[in-house]
Amino acid sequence: MSIRNRIKARSGSVLVMTAFFGVVLLGVTALVTDIGYLYLEQSRLQTAVNAGWKAGFDRMMQTKNAGKHVLDEEEKELIRQHVRDVIKSNGYSDEEADAVEINFPNNQLLVKSNKQVGLFFAQVIDIKSGEVGATRSDAGDLGTIIPIGIPHGPTKDVSPTKYRCDLFDPGQEFTVGKEYIIKLGENPIPQPGDAPWGVIPKDINDTIDFGFATGSIYIIKYGSGAQTDAGQGLNGNFGALDLDSVNILTHAGGANMYGDWIKYGWDGTLKVGDLLLPETGNMAGDTRRGVEYRIEHNLLDIRIPVVPSFPNGQSDPVEVIGFLNFRLSMVGGSGNNATVTGTYMGSDYAVDHASGTLKISFGRIDPNNVATDTTQYLDNFKYGYSAPVEFGQMVLPENGNASEPTAEAVSYRLEDNAESPKNVIVPITEIPPEIVTNNPANATATTIYDLDATDNPGGAIASTTYPFGSSVRVTGFAEFELLAEENYTRVGENYDTGDQGDLGPVMPGQVRGKFIRYIVKPGTVD
Repeated sequence: MSIRNRIKARSGSVLVMTAFFGVVLLGVTALVTDIGYLYLEQSRLQTAVNAGWKAGFDRMMQTKNAGKHVLDEEEKELIRQHVRDVIKSNGYSDEEADAVEINFPNNQLLVKSNKQVGLFFAQVIDIKSGEVGATRSDAGDLGTIIPIGIPHGPTKDVSPTKYRCDLFDPGQEFTVGKEYIIKLGENPIPQPGDAPWGVIPKDINDTIDFGFATGSIYIIKYGSGAQTDAGQGLNGNFGALDLDSVNILTHAGGANMYGDWIKYGWDGTLKVGDLLLPETGNMAGDTRRGVEYRIEHNLLDIRIPVVPSFPNGQSDPVEVIGFLNFRLSMVGGSGNNATVTGTYMGSDYAVDHASGTLKISFGRIDPNNVATDTTQYLDNFKYGYSAPVEFGQMVLPENGNASEPTAEAVSYRLEDNAESPKNVIVPITEIPPEIVTNNPANATATTIYDLDATDNPGGAIASTTYPFGSSVRVTGFAEFELLAEENYTRVGENYDTGDQGDLGPVMPGQVRGKFIRYIVKPGTVD
């Protein structure tokens, strides 16, 4: 081949390669340009959807705040039209606005739109259009959030006043399909009533225990010829008091009422400073029958007034200077003589000897962080909280068990209505360091159940705007399926460490659920 032909061949190859790279360059240019255009259109669509959602959400909340917690179809359609009008005001046609999806899952608001966008340069490589989408909801997966916070670990409701919680270590988690307590309950120790007896202090200077030792047995009603533990004569009295005389300082009652007071406890109210007349006579028969009744019916815990001394007969009233708790041991004596003994249980009223931590709160939260807004718990539980609860926000605990509204809300949820399903989202919470720093009273707090709600943040959710001292921080979200009581499986007192064993007895206000999944698992988000 001649040199001239070789040059022509090379020139042809260069032209072909140039054309090829030109097409590639044009394609890249088309791709970059049209991607930028798609991004612009997606941003524009998201702005319109956000504006429409906000307008619809405000309209929805106006309806709910007027007392209509579950929207009917007419109210939903009015909100849909309002959303469409706002989207159209952002530059979209009637046809485009009508194509926007506007739904109300779990009684919340979802606005979603997909749009085909025509392309320019990409048509060179036969790509004529691209799809952009935008979605906005008030809580997304968190649409069924309820006003309860839990620690990240299994909670056990071990007694009327105490709980246990084994917080998970890193890497541990709730087990799918397993039953957990998501709200503590309470079974208050019933007031036993004041016994119609009076005990005399062993140490008048001890204003708490009056010289009595917890766990020791003492005479709490004396027999014939007895003296008090302090060696004081009883002057014809045997430790009995006429409790009704707190109202009228005359002898009114007698042995028949005295026996009922032992059996059932006095139904009145005594306080320190009240004056009572002694009840004369041994009244052995009524004493014996009353104590035996209480022992038979396991009504052993009683509260006994403390009096400085007994006068001669009924000459003068005695003053109540305190109260002590006793657990009946036995009634002794025979004939016209009866002596009652009991174990001193302490001066605190509610005696609970279970091993655990005292329940200060029960897991209820007020998601809007307005301390005075305590009336929304039932509605927020039944229908779901209508605004987002954010990861990392501080949440105000709400005091009290609220067993009746809790039971009503759980019963409603278990109907599994489309707008109020039995699956709920529960915030997972922790005690952050600033709580201990700002409130030394919470220095030993480890869970939400240790906090007395004293914060009043007025809606603030961040520690930069309010110095929280008794709140919790949201560290995650978990989905549970609420369980009816007949479906509880971990009932009993066979406790074990960690996530094993029973969860304790069932108590009023307690809520249990089956773990479904994590929405946000603690430790996975910075």
